[in-house]
Amino acid sequence: MRKPSKRLQWFYLATALLFATTSHATTPDWVRQAAASTLPTYTPETNAVVLLDDVNVKILSPVEYLEHYRRVVKILRPEGRDEADLSVYLEGKEKLHSIHCWSFDRSGKEFELKDKEFLERGVSFGYDLYNDVRMRTGVCPGADPGSVVAFEYDVQRHGWVNEFEWGFQESIPVHESHVLLTLPQGWEYKAQWANGAPIEPSKTGDGGWEWTLRDLIAVEHEPMRPSTWALSMRLGLIYFPPAPNISSAGSWEALGRWYTQLTSDRRMPSPELSQKVLELTAGKTDFDAKARALSSFLQTDVRYVAIEIGIGGYQPHPAVDIFHARYGDCKDKATLLSTMLHEVGIESNYVLISTYRGTVSPALSSPHFNHAILAIELPAGTPVERYHSVVEAKSGKKYLIFDPTDPYTPLGDLRGELQDTYALLVANGGGELIHTPLAKPESNQLSRTGHFTLTADGTISGEISESRSGDHAFRERASLVHANQKERTEQMEQRLSRSLKGFTLENVDVQQLEHTEKNLEVVLKLNNPGYGQIRGPLMLLRPRVIGEKSLALDRKPRHFPFQFEDATRETDVYEFELPKEYSVDDLPEPVNVDMGFAAYHSKFEVAGNKLRYSREFIRREVLLPAERVEELRKMQGIIGADENAAVVLKRNS
Repeated sequence: MRKPSKRLQWFYLATALLFATTSHATTPDWVRQAAASTLPTYTPETNAVVLLDDVNVKILSPVEYLEHYRRVVKILRPEGRDEADLSVYLEGKEKLHSIHCWSFDRSGKEFELKDKEFLERGVSFGYDLYNDVRMRTGVCPGADPGSVVAFEYDVQRHGWVNEFEWGFQESIPVHESHVLLTLPQGWEYKAQWANGAPIEPSKTGDGGWEWTLRDLIAVEHEPMRPSTWALSMRLGLIYFPPAPNISSAGSWEALGRWYTQLTSDRRMPSPELSQKVLELTAGKTDFDAKARALSSFLQTDVRYVAIEIGIGGYQPHPAVDIFHARYGDCKDKATLLSTMLHEVGIESNYVLISTYRGTVSPALSSPHFNHAILAIELPAGTPVERYHSVVEAKSGKKYLIFDPTDPYTPLGDLRGELQDTYALLVANGGGELIHTPLAKPESNQLSRTGHFTLTADGTISGEISESRSGDHAFRERASLVHANQKERTEQMEQRLSRSLKGFTLENVDVQQLEHTEKNLEVVLKLNNPGYGQIRGPLMLLRPRVIGEKSLALDRKPRHFPFQFEDATRETDVYEFELPKEYSVDDLPEPVNVDMGFAAYHSKFEVAGNKLRYSREFIRREVLLPAERVEELRKMQGIIGADENAAVVLKRNS
C-alpha cells in the first residue's frame, strides 16, 4: 500500500505472511458502506479499485501527530490479490496503537486479521548498514476476485519537519479519497499542490479541514514513464503555531533554514583533517586541481556506509568523525568534502536532491529528497565551459554541482538521474530551489569502431573498440570494476548475444577503468562463423554488427511522458574487408532523420574491397510528452529498419 512521504521515497512493501481466518469476523459499517459504492466503469485490465482511502492527521505539537488511516479495496482480477499485502512503517520511537484488517468474499464469507497476527520486521532500503525503520505487515485472508479488503491503523508519528504530504493516485483507480487535518487551537496551515489543480477543503464540526477527491485515474505502468510519485496528484500540508514572521513558512527558504540549523556545527575541522588536506593539495595552486584532489579522496578513500537512526536520517555526522572512520552516507560525504574544501579557501553548500527525476515539484516545498550532494562555489573568472554541471543561484554565484558519493563520475559531471531536475540549494542561512542542468549530448558519448575481415564462407573476425564518457562510462565502470576477467568476459558475451549468434569472444581488454577523468576504453576481439548469410550466388551482410538503439514500443494509447536517463551522442563505424570472391551488388539507402528531440543518420560507402558503414544517434531531450508517441514510434521504426538492413554481395563470375 502507499504511505505518506516523510524523508523516505514513497515505496511499496509486499509480504508473504498468511494467517488462518476467523469465523467470528465482524466487518465494520464504514467498510460495508464503502463496498456499497456505485463505481464508474473500468477497463477489463483493471486489477483492483480503491473504494476508500482515508487519512486523519491530528497535530499534537510541531513534531508529533496522530495518524489514523482507513483503506478499502475491491479486487477485480487475480492480479489484484497483492492489494491484500498490508504494511505500515514505523520510524524510531513512533508508536503503533492499533492495526486491523477485514475482508469478505463474493459469497459474503468474512475474514479478519487482528493486531497480534501482524508481524514486525526491519526494513532495508539497499543502501544502509542500519536504520531504525520497521514494518508491521500481514496478508489479509480471502483475497480473491470479487473480494473486498479493508485495512485500518492508528500511529503516533514523530515529524522532523512540520509538514505532511499525501499522494492521492496509485497504480489502480481510486474511487474516493479523504485527507482530514485537525490542528490545536490557534494554529494555521498552508496547503500546496503538485500535479493537479488545488482543491478547497471543507470545514468539519470539530474544527478540522477535509479534502475530498473522487474517481482518480490510475497511474498505470507504462514503459519508461516517470515514477508514480512524480505523476501522482499530491497535497502538502505545512502547519505551524501562532508566531510572528511566519510568512515564509512552507517555503523553500524555510526548508533551507531548517537544514542550516540542523547542520550548523557539522563542518568543523580537526588538526589531523587539516593536515590531510595539505597533503592532498600539496603543489596544487588553482581551483580545479585542488577541488579534484579533494573530491577524488572522498570518492575513493571514504566508503559509503549508511547508519540512520532518528534525526540521523537527515542530519550528517560531524566531519571529524567521518574523517576518522573513513565511512559515511551521502550527507556525511558531502559534509566532509565541504569541510576539506573550506580548508583551502573553496566554499560549498549542501544540495538536497532526489534520485527520482520529477518527484521534487516547485509547487510543493516538501523535504521529499533521498540524496545529499554538494554545490561548490566557482571563483570569479573560472571558465565554466570545462564543466557540465554548473548552475547560477539568484545571488549571481555560480556553483559546480558534484556528488561525492558517486565513485565513477568525475568532478564537473553529474550522472543522468541527477540532471534536469529540481533540488534545494542550502545557502546563506536559507534555501533556494535550483534546477540542475541537462548535459549536452557531446558530454555523454559512446563511440564504437569495428574492423572485420569477411571470408567467402560468411565468417567475420576482427575487433570492436568502444570509447565511453559520461553516463556511458559510469554504467560500464559500475558493472566492471569489481568483476574479474572471467566475469567481464561473461558480461560482454551476454551483451554481444543480443546481436550475434554462434560467435566466439576471444579477448576482452578494459582500459582506464579506474581513471574516471578519462574515457573508458574496451576492446573486444571476436569471430563469428556464418555471420554473412549465403543465398545461392548472393551473400547478405548486416553492417551493423552490435549496438541496438531502437526501442520496442507497443501500440497501446500512451498516457504518460517518456523519460530517458540522459542526453546522448552515440556513433558506430564498422569497416569490412570483403573477400575477393564477392563484390557489392546493392546497398541500403542512407538515413537522415531529425525530429528535434532526437536525430539519426547513417550511410554506406564502398572503396575497392572495403565496405564502410557509419551512423550517429543523438538524443537531446530526456522527457517526451505522451502526445509525441507517434513521432517516437516513427523514429524507432526507421532506426530498427536501418539496424537490420543488409548489404547484398554477389559472387564474382
